[in-house]
Amino acid sequence: MGDQFETGQHALLNEGEENEMEIFGYRTQGCRKTLCLAGSIFSFGILPLVFYWRPAWHVWAHCVPCSLHEADTVLLRTTSASAISSDLR
Repeated sequence: MGDQFETGQHALLNEGEENEMEIFGYRTQGCRKTLCLAGSIFSFGILPLVFYWRPAWHVWAHCVPCSLHEADTVLLRTTSASAISSDLR
């Protein structure tokens, strides 16, 4: 994931506090989900396990960056570099 974001794709929550986090907006794409499904079948289920262990990779593989207003999935990253993903549906 690069550090170049358009306006509205990225925000900083609790700036300057101990629990400071970055929030990124992503929109799910059907073609990416289909490719990941095919990859899951051809990897005999290993790919979903990798996505379970690395939730940020799951978001990056299934979604494209978009504004936070249009996002159906958000990725939260703390300043300690751990990642949490959440569906907004």
